[in-house]
Amino acid sequence: MKKIGFLLFLSFLFCGNIQAKKLFVEMEFHKNSIKLDDGSNKKRQAIKGEDGKDLKFTSLIGALNYMSLQGWELVDTKSVTSGSGYVGAYGGASSTSTNVYYIFSKEVTDEELEDVVNNSYKND
Repeated sequence: MKKIGFLLFLSFLFCGNIQAKKLFVEMEFHKNSIKLDDGSNKKRQAIKGEDGKDLKFTSLIGALNYMSLQGWELVDTKSVTSGSGYVGAYGGASSTSTNVYYIFSKEVTDEELEDVVNNSYKND
């Protein structure tokens, strides 16, 4: 019985020291396709199907469900509004647009995370 208790103690000790690494990506949904930014120096990468063409979704929810199916967890969203406008006493005009970005995370190996991080530094 003491051996079983000791083995359980060791397993909790080792499991407590193992920390999973998470990779974060930013997803943009635009024109029924999604593009991901992993922080590397590359531009946003469109998600491709087996035929090499951009995957097209019927809705934003379809894209979010696809990301979940791939093992990504939605962490946060952010909205960015750009443009300008003028509203005076007699009316005005406004030309603004808002983009919504979705932040996902996924557990990855140390090597996968190191590859992304090593490509995320700016070259001056």
